[in-house]
Amino acid sequence: MTITARIEPISVMGSEEEPNKELLVKELEIKMQQMGYLVPYREELNWSRTIASLELGEAQTLQKLKKAAAKNDRVLLIYARLFKGTIFQHLILHPNQSGIYLPFRFDEPFVIQIEGRKIWIGSSVRLLEELSWLQISFEQGDHQESVKEYWQNLIEISRKSVNYMSPIIFEEAI
Repeated sequence: MTITARIEPISVMGSEEEPNKELLVKELEIKMQQMGYLVPYREELNWSRTIASLELGEAQTLQKLKKAAAKNDRVLLIYARLFKGTIFQHLILHPNQSGIYLPFRFDEPFVIQIEGRKIWIGSSVRLLEELSWLQISFEQGDHQESVKEYWQNLIEISRKSVNYMSPIIFEEAI
């Protein structure tokens, strides 16, 4: 399964199978207010135009990237997921196959429940930092080319999210 990341407004995300978008926008607004980002969320976030779309790679490659990050942090991937025992919170805990990243800084990804469905929300600012922490490992390590390419694609899409103040929306296609 291939994972695609789109830089676009939340209001145009997904299909009819997706949860109620208005409810999602409202729930995010409440969470952003709790975190002190209400004004930037309302006024600075891209609400109008699609910026880019990038095919990141295969789901198996993403898992290898997560394992490489956990190894870099000297923990097992299962430990990092169960106990949040890693500095790579956004890379490892957020599924990165579905969900959203917003261009605001917060330390841990969180989940919003919309109509009984969990939607993961992460920080593209923090994801970009976490990916940069892996740079030495990826430049000097013996990682597979597909994993390096996935890592570079995530960096590229995260930079665009931050530069254009726009959400990243993940989608997995068969």
